[in-house]
Amino acid sequence: MRTISIVASAWRWHPAAIAACALAFLAHGAVTRMRNGRSLLWFGSGLALLATVLCSPLDLLARDYLFTAEAIERILLALIIPYLLVRGTEEKLARLRVPYAAAWVIGMAALSVWFLPRALNAALANESIRRLEIASVVAGGMIFWWPLHSPRRDQRIRLVPNALFYLTAAAIWCSLLGLFLAFEQPWYFPRYSSPLDVLRISDSLLRDWSLNRETDQQTGGLLFWTGAGFVLLSEVVLTYFRWYIAQKTPQKAKTRI
Repeated sequence: MRTISIVASAWRWHPAAIAACALAFLAHGAVTRMRNGRSLLWFGSGLALLATVLCSPLDLLARDYLFTAEAIERILLALIIPYLLVRGTEEKLARLRVPYAAAWVIGMAALSVWFLPRALNAALANESIRRLEIASVVAGGMIFWWPLHSPRRDQRIRLVPNALFYLTAAAIWCSLLGLFLAFEQPWYFPRYSSPLDVLRISDSLLRDWSLNRETDQQTGGLLFWTGAGFVLLSEVVLTYFRWYIAQKTPQKAKTRI
């Protein structure tokens, strides 16, 4: 319990991250002239969640202590936050047109490449590389969601079967990646093996939570597998629902006529 209370109180202010999110929100509002409340809500929620994650104890754990925290943070940065940002993008800002095959590859590559030991070790050891990691993961996630939720309907792929194949392939990829991370031989992450331990919780994580190098990597891989799969399969269900509503709407219109 003491460890939990220490971690829960380990919030840090990142003025640069907060300022960047605030400027992005103001820029979005200036372009849309604050006329679309729904768009502002989606976009603002994405930026608020991004700022919260970067200032939260989760980010501190991901940077200094646990691969498990890094896996959870990756789901938020690569899938959930980009989803909110894309849903909040106005048509005035929608100039990007990416073939959906390229969008899938870019999104999954951005999600996966920073799990490579050399890339992750570099990001954990260098603040500039860490910022590059976060920016590329969020940008890759937005590109991934773009063919599904672009504000311009002519840029979206067909709900059935294209969108379903698109999401199912992503769910399979994330499942394989999560299982690989969980059951591959433990990788060496110096920052996790010898943390700076500013919170003085390293011994507790090992003694009370049994999070040694092997179990930490296994837990992170399994959480990534289930978490990413849940997000993507939830979108599959929503895609079915959107397709069903789209099929029923013309029939209702004909009945009224």
